[in-house]
Amino acid sequence: MYSKKSRATVLRELLRDNKVIVAPAVGDALGARMVEDAGFPAVVVSGSSMSNLELGSADVGIMSYGELRNNFLNILNACTIPMIVDADTGYGGTLPIYRMVREYEAMDIAGIQIEDQVFPKMCAYYSNTAVVSAEEMIDRLRAVLEARTNPDFFVIARTDAAKSLGFDEALRRARLYYEAGADMIFITVPPRAEDMQRIADLPFPVCTSIVEGTVNEDFTVDQLAEMGFKLVKFPQTLIRASMRAMHDVLESLRRTGGTKEYRDRIATQKERGIYSHISDFSDFQAKIENKNSFKVDE
Repeated sequence: MYSKKSRATVLRELLRDNKVIVAPAVGDALGARMVEDAGFPAVVVSGSSMSNLELGSADVGIMSYGELRNNFLNILNACTIPMIVDADTGYGGTLPIYRMVREYEAMDIAGIQIEDQVFPKMCAYYSNTAVVSAEEMIDRLRAVLEARTNPDFFVIARTDAAKSLGFDEALRRARLYYEAGADMIFITVPPRAEDMQRIADLPFPVCTSIVEGTVNEDFTVDQLAEMGFKLVKFPQTLIRASMRAMHDVLESLRRTGGTKEYRDRIATQKERGIYSHISDFSDFQAKIENKNSFKVDE
């Protein structure tokens, strides 16, 4: 009988065997494939990036559970590394959370990040975010843990309370959420760079996100590992880099009528084939038809 180790188990082993894990965030299958090819051991799927890519919209909580799930399937098929997904607030209550966890486990998603914002939520780096009570968030966590059948399925509890209720309240909630059964805690938007150490000093596993333009943008992975963070995510780096690249090449094309000015920053046809793994299909076709196909010109 065919069987394989779940990605959740692989993620647990990575966290156990490494001082820190770095997981860039993506919003589509190509991004996940490139993260794996670049040598990163895990990937985060960002709800914000998916909203940008799929809807051309900011992250204001308007993507449906079905849209997200279908995109997760494409991403899982494009890479083999453990994948942590953004579960937002749980899509509407404890029964939707139950369904989500059971389906995500069956899909071989390694874990989720679930947060204490109100539903519908907004990206934590926008203004006017609001949170539910700590008790309501603990109910969400209890639903996740009750639905979990694979004990390795990883649960990150995120609190966005620092911005609206203060950093001390965020620390208080972090302790409550860990005591409720979360495997790791994530506190968003610390008000000062010095507060990063206060998070790292908490007596349980913590992760962080490095977001360009915020108080923690200049921390390196090595610094964060020494402080005590076990998982470092880069939730906006790739989507914002691609946004700038698309803007700049379009501006150049509109201004000059061509792409020559920007040519050294555009992937070659060969690179495009490499990034999209055209060789996988070529090798498969060759086995079936005993000939090479899908060659990319130099």
